[in-house]
Amino acid sequence: MSHQDFVIRPFEPEKDLEAAYKCYVSGFYHCLWPLIDHAEKRFTHEIILMSHAISDVSLIAEADGEARGILMGFFPRELKSLLRAALHSIAFNVQVLLRKYKMSPFAKAAYWQGIRGDLSNILHGTESVAEVLLLTSQKDYRKGIGTALMDAWVEEVRKRGYKKTTLCTDSTVNWRFYEKYGFKRIAEYPLKSFYYALPGVDVTGYRYVLELD
Repeated sequence: MSHQDFVIRPFEPEKDLEAAYKCYVSGFYHCLWPLIDHAEKRFTHEIILMSHAISDVSLIAEADGEARGILMGFFPRELKSLLRAALHSIAFNVQVLLRKYKMSPFAKAAYWQGIRGDLSNILHGTESVAEVLLLTSQKDYRKGIGTALMDAWVEEVRKRGYKKTTLCTDSTVNWRFYEKYGFKRIAEYPLKSFYYALPGVDVTGYRYVLELD
């Protein structure tokens, strides 16, 4: 599909959550299957909703009457954004600790391993002013949908007056998309987030920046 075949609009949780779930599973099942298969579906729904709550910008690309791709991002140098992200992340982890969600011991172990692994992404993202938190789509709609969403995000970043945008990704997903879009890789590091999902696989985390000048 071409760029113009998608309608880019704000994410509406009540309307788009199930479609966003399909995007999430389609994009990340291979590395997050312990959480998807061994925890109740509501848990993945809540991860998406938490990402939305953290974000300053939550966009979907709609085609054929449904959200087929999703992008979420925030501006960590803005104090209210940083505080909001910290509070929602802490609150969600407390809920996991309090066993709010039905999760097998395997899913819990995979989740906390992912949290520990994500510390590497946080440590490599201290310079970020505009950060893409989530970008994924349904498999059958991937030609052009990432570009359409990223174009909308870049436009919002420019409106905020920022000159660059950054993101973390890894070797288990399509990192080549970002390089084709114009992002430059600025860091590589071992990523231990997927110890349970991909046993024995050495995963590399990547840090990218797109200069908007």
